[in-house]
Amino acid sequence: MICFAILAHKDEHALQQQIRNIRKYTSRDVKIVLYNGGEDRNFGKEVCRKEHVMYCPYSKPLQRGKTGRFFYDVMRWLEDAKVRYNYLVYMEFDVFFVGHGFERFIRHHMDGYDCMGKMIRHLTSPRSTSWIPGKTMWREWDDWKPFFQKTNFYGTFNPMQVYRHDIIKRMLNFIDRGHLERLLAKTNVYALGEMLYITVAKKVGGKLRPYPKESIEYLRVYNRISLDQAKEAKRNPDVMFVHPVKDADVRNWICEQ
Repeated sequence: MICFAILAHKDEHALQQQIRNIRKYTSRDVKIVLYNGGEDRNFGKEVCRKEHVMYCPYSKPLQRGKTGRFFYDVMRWLEDAKVRYNYLVYMEFDVFFVGHGFERFIRHHMDGYDCMGKMIRHLTSPRSTSWIPGKTMWREWDDWKPFFQKTNFYGTFNPMQVYRHDIIKRMLNFIDRGHLERLLAKTNVYALGEMLYITVAKKVGGKLRPYPKESIEYLRVYNRISLDQAKEAKRNPDVMFVHPVKDADVRNWICEQ
């Protein structure tokens, strides 16, 4: 069973479209939890009620580029609430499905692995790092190294990270909550979530793997998905999801299919 964790902060209509999009392309037993990263503390609550989606009560206002605690808060709440699931998927507000088969895909490609991301970076030296999030981590490495208890760290891309529930339990057992909270309160690491979870997973013995290349052709970092690209992705049998969907006309077209 898959649980999708959505990080969103505005536009309840788009949130409702995303929730219905997830359900359209997955089975009836998937679970969805919303993390409200915005200033409006009522954002999404009515949508969650109408769509029978869980609302994470550990939600906090987050700043752009500093959303690193989102997945940790969701993991922790799911454990505290004793929610049952097999895989937890990191979803941002601008990820939409365009094809079926994600659950079957996850079961197949996660066989023998504990977590999967768009790519797996192993960062061993600040001198050889050009990746911007990694460079910001190296600047604070004296602070983070004791937390990770490692001499190096790993990186991936936030949207569509997948973790087994078993590895999440081990990760939470490893994390010194007070230490992490102190780091989160002062860190300026950019896109922390792209390094925090995958590094902790590796530390506790997790086996990491990247998504198959053909499946992530439209999982992009910067350039928003155009309507023509959404249509191309829809026709591609290897593609199940697209990111980032920023424009209402693209989102509406996807949801009308």
